[in-house]
Amino acid sequence: MTAPGLFAGLSTFDVRRSSFLSSSFSLRHALCPMRYASLPCSLLIPNPPSCILYLVSCILHVSWKMTNLPIILAHGICPFHRLLPFSSCRDNGRDDRFHYFRKIRSTLMGSGFTVFHVGVGWSSSLEKRALDLRNGILRVTDSFTRWPAVHIIAHSMGGLDARYMICRYRMEKSVVSLTTIGTPHLGTSYADWGLRNFSFLIDLAGSLGLDLSGFRALARLECERRNLALADYEEENGVVYRTVAGVQPRSRIFKHFHFAHGIVLSEEGENDGLVSLKSAKWKEEYLLDIVDADHLNQIGWWDSAEASAGIGKEEFERSIREWYVRLAMGLKGLE
Repeated sequence: MTAPGLFAGLSTFDVRRSSFLSSSFSLRHALCPMRYASLPCSLLIPNPPSCILYLVSCILHVSWKMTNLPIILAHGICPFHRLLPFSSCRDNGRDDRFHYFRKIRSTLMGSGFTVFHVGVGWSSSLEKRALDLRNGILRVTDSFTRWPAVHIIAHSMGGLDARYMICRYRMEKSVVSLTTIGTPHLGTSYADWGLRNFSFLIDLAGSLGLDLSGFRALARLECERRNLALADYEEENGVVYRTVAGVQPRSRIFKHFHFAHGIVLSEEGENDGLVSLKSAKWKEEYLLDIVDADHLNQIGWWDSAEASAGIGKEEFERSIREWYVRLAMGLKGLE
């Protein structure tokens, strides 16, 4: 199902090229979180007392409209937090400072939302990851006896896992919306490059008991085939699909993504270091936002490349978390 952007009524430039640190972006998004932007966007109220009263009324309106359904955070391939020994890396712990979704769950819960991390196979096949995601959602919802449905916010390959899960297990009645962030819906040329040069490692790893087959699901031809297979079902199933893409210049990209950024730039155009703008958009009618963030920034992490642009760690990470809160505030309007 096509979802008009949360920020309908704003200009394409304002909405589709937003910066986490833009004050106008923050103000407009905070006060217009519903699906059809039901709150006014002209906020330049000259009378300060009136402005304060208006802000309070908007906050009360938003809190009344917050979703009661849980939000599922679905990670991408190779979730690095599992390699770290800290307790703050654990799924659904109180401390998520070193989790894949850095401080995202705790921030959303502090804003009144019910949120769960659901882990899947580290680099398993798409089919296995989709099954893991389904089983994880059934576990946290007690097979949907605690809540009738969920919203999913997925990063990177997590979006592909969720799409396949919804179709394979016919979960259209149980998933109200899927918002993907930096998901390679059309695949990525970096995966193509890796498979051309190192596909033998996937077979070798398999012989040693390590499943790396998930990387095959990121190839562009594989994504094209899968998109065709899912197209009719996704058009009619009633799930609200929304996409968020990230774009940054090389100078702002996490340094370990520079090589991948160059490959994707030459073959697909501007990108977030791993996934192109076009691929993350999926379909123009699904596009919710284009953010000034690389693939790592999108899940709450600052990197030193931001420092070179004069962007501080605390300010940047806080702005990302606030962006997720605004995103979550719009979910009620999709129900």
